Amino acid sequence: MRKTIYANQKHQQAIENYLLMCEEFVKETSTKIRHKNYIEVINTIKDYHNNYGSGAKENNFWDWLMIIPINVSVATNGYFAALETKGNRAIIRAYKVVLDELLQETVDKIDSIKPDND
Repeated sequence: MRKTIYANQKHQQAIENYLLMCEEFVKETSTKIRHKNYIEVINTIKDYHNNYGSGAKENNFWDWLMIIPINVSVATNGYFAALETKGNRAIIRAYKVVLDELLQETVDKIDSIKPDND
């Protein structure tokens, strides 16, 4: 996995907990190759997050804080939608519910972060 830039320890903890849970659920429901493909998508999201702000109109602190949770949520839900079958529907939907709740907790934690140099 790529090294990720964080605003502070609180941001790091919230994001890493969310990423860990997403990755574990994906790992439990997929093959090694599909899991590897998922990680490549997550790494692309991390690259975007790490490089955010280098463009002329990219300078919103709050947008930057939310890049990973929002994009990983969309990627993971899309992954699960493609993976869902009649046989695994219950487990996939249970994972989605848990991840939605964890996403809300993550967003709430990030929402309480105050910029150091505002």
